[in-house]
Amino acid sequence: MKKFYLLCVAVALVVLLSGFRTPNGNIISKGDLADKLLINMGEPHIHTDLGLVQTRAFGGIVYIKREVWTYRIEDYNYRFVIENGQIVADHWTRF
Repeated sequence: MKKFYLLCVAVALVVLLSGFRTPNGNIISKGDLADKLLINMGEPHIHTDLGLVQTRAFGGIVYIKREVWTYRIEDYNYRFVIENGQIVADHWTRF
């Protein structure tokens, strides 16, 4: 029974630490759509357009639109990299 309890605690920690928790309690992870950021956190404080990145895929040329959205909440800065409307990376710093 004790091992089962420890396993449940470990799984709960992984789930809780697997994404960014917004001020209203929702979890935002890599792979989510950027709309989830807009719904839960509003417009970003800084919106940087990185332009189009050309790549080859499926026998043709595909363009990927890259953006960086920066939010400031209390003493923390949260930066999200968006590609074609999907979150591909997140990073946070203090101050």
